[in-house]
Amino acid sequence: MLAPTLIPTIITTISKLASTLGPMIARTAPMVLKAVGENLPKVVQVIEQVSIASSVLKPNESVNELGAKAISADKTPEDFNQINDYIDYLRNDVTEVALTDEPTDVLACQAIGSAILLKALNTELRADISIPFLNKVVEIGVGSKVVFEIIKAYSGSGLNLEQIEAYRDGQLSLNETKRHSDCLVSAYKNAEPTMTQQEAEQAVMENF
Repeated sequence: MLAPTLIPTIITTISKLASTLGPMIARTAPMVLKAVGENLPKVVQVIEQVSIASSVLKPNESVNELGAKAISADKTPEDFNQINDYIDYLRNDVTEVALTDEPTDVLACQAIGSAILLKALNTELRADISIPFLNKVVEIGVGSKVVFEIIKAYSGSGLNLEQIEAYRDGQLSLNETKRHSDCLVSAYKNAEPTMTQQEAEQAVMENF
C-alpha cells in the first residue's frame, strides 16, 4: 500500500517536471494520484495488464518504464497527432533511461506512465475509462481480465463507467439497472467463456 503522506511529495515531483512532460501528462498524473491514493500500486497493475491485453503495451514493457522514458524524453504527447505515436517514440527512440528504486521516483513514474496509458486505452478501446472506476474495481477485487471486458462492453453500450457506483448503490432506474447488469454479465462471460449465464449473474451480484 502507498503511504498517504507520500502523495503530496510525488505530486510536487511531477509538477516540477511539467514542462518536460507536457500539459496532458502534467494534468492527468496528479489526478490519478489524488483519485486512487494508497491504491496506486494496484490500479497501476490493472492499467498495465489491460494495456497489454489491448496491445497498447508489449508484454515485456511496464508502466514504470514508460513513465521513466517520458521523464527522459525530449518530446511530449503534444508533439504527436496520436498518443500511440508518442508511445512508439518512447519505445523506440528513448533508450537512455535512469530507473531508480527510490519509492517517490518509482511512484512518480507509475503515475506518469498511467496517465499516458489511460489516454491510449481510451483511444484504442473507444472508451471513457474514469479513474474512480478503476479505483472502485481494485477495491472490489475484480480481476484485470474482467475489467478489460467491462471496458469493452461499456464502450459500445452508451452507458457510463462512472455510473457503476450508482448501480452498486441501487440509485438507478429499473431500465438503467438492467442495462448495466446485462453489460456486466456479458463482460464476465467474455472473460470466462466456461461460465454459465447463472454463474455470470451470480458473480455480478457478489461483486457489484
